[in-house]
Amino acid sequence: MRALQLGFAVLSVAACTVTEQLPTTTEVASRADSVVRDLVARDLFQGAAVIAHGDRVVYSAGYGWANRELQLPFTPDTPMDGASIAKTFTAAGLLLLSDEKRLDLNDPVAAYLSAFPYPNHRVIDLLTHAAGLPDYEWFDTLVVAGEPRTNDTHLGAMAQRRPAPQFAPGTAFAYDNVAYDMAAMVIERVAGTSYAEFISTRFARPLRLNTFVRPARFADWVGARTRGYRRVPGGWELNDAYDLEGFYGADNIYVSAVDLQRWAAGYRGLMGEGPMRRALTPGRLVDGSDTGISVGSWYVSADGAQRYYTGHHNGFYCIAYADDARNLSVAWVANDTPPVWLLSALPRALIALAEGRDSEPLTPPPAADTLVNPTGRYDVPAVGEVVVERVGERLAVRVGGVQYQAFEVQPGVHYLPGVDVALQFAVAANGRVVMSWNSVYRRVPSVERRPAP
Repeated sequence: MRALQLGFAVLSVAACTVTEQLPTTTEVASRADSVVRDLVARDLFQGAAVIAHGDRVVYSAGYGWANRELQLPFTPDTPMDGASIAKTFTAAGLLLLSDEKRLDLNDPVAAYLSAFPYPNHRVIDLLTHAAGLPDYEWFDTLVVAGEPRTNDTHLGAMAQRRPAPQFAPGTAFAYDNVAYDMAAMVIERVAGTSYAEFISTRFARPLRLNTFVRPARFADWVGARTRGYRRVPGGWELNDAYDLEGFYGADNIYVSAVDLQRWAAGYRGLMGEGPMRRALTPGRLVDGSDTGISVGSWYVSADGAQRYYTGHHNGFYCIAYADDARNLSVAWVANDTPPVWLLSALPRALIALAEGRDSEPLTPPPAADTLVNPTGRYDVPAVGEVVVERVGERLAVRVGGVQYQAFEVQPGVHYLPGVDVALQFAVAANGRVVMSWNSVYRRVPSVERRPAP
């Protein structure tokens, strides 16, 4: 079934003050449309994007097809699989319930889910990817063929089989979808309503979102459904969402570009001061190490002014970005399996245009060297020491004292959930191994591996 649900991440955002003059609507719309249409002409874009300055939308456009078979155009209001963007909604729900004193994030999960088989896991461990629960593939052989997989069936399988967690709760980081599904069940127990109704009441209605939790069965879908694709020689093939997915919390919320822009822009006002402060706090392990994802499931800039999160599942990709200092928000959604380099480059370009800066050239990087041994230490500007070690077929990467597992998302390109960065390696002309670091906040094309002592 579903592979690991990843959130992807965009040169540093240029520093400026809140009093600076942002460009006009006409300027932003014209320049953004030119950039995106160039991508369309190069067969690199299908989807929609929205840019807003405060409550004023300065660019909103869709390109290509939401459903190619039905010739359904993609518009800024087209809903599609938001993948891991759902985690921002789930985390927000728990933070608000905590602020209302209806739960304590340090409570055991089992205090709310009696079948949960791990008595030492806390609710906060679910939010900070510090629970070490099995991912979706573990459940593949434990479900009834032809029946939807749900949060209840996943919890029941864990309760019956009691798979050993990857580590003691709170002691390490591992991107954890099932943990967020369990977090959604905690919301339901505390709020006394369904997760879908909670999301609708607390978030969608106040912010005028058309966000919804998808039906488990495609057969129950009302109206045309946005489908996922990938480009192949001579045309397209499906790279779609999966049928029979009735689980939620980590994923399976459908959103549009308009929804994501409103969610990013309205989040601070909706949360309030206390929950907002907690939402931007880094996830923290028991040894005091801070992880790259905040408690509210955001990738937060060093100064705390910018935040974003992404969703990526098969052909679908989305990002919601907000600069609270400039009162600026950006959203982009796609259903065409965008190339990995574009996932950070296009958001950087849209942010630059929204701020009145020139965008970077949107060109793919050189091909990765798949034969190089990347093991070693690298000093990345404004990031610090990055330690890379090959463990079997995968890379273990330590950043800021926390170890993350990298996933090879295309030959020689490794994605690091929890830091939201794409890494690739090559041998430079001088014979030294170099690493490129490509994220939404920072792009470093070449960092030499530190000589061995």
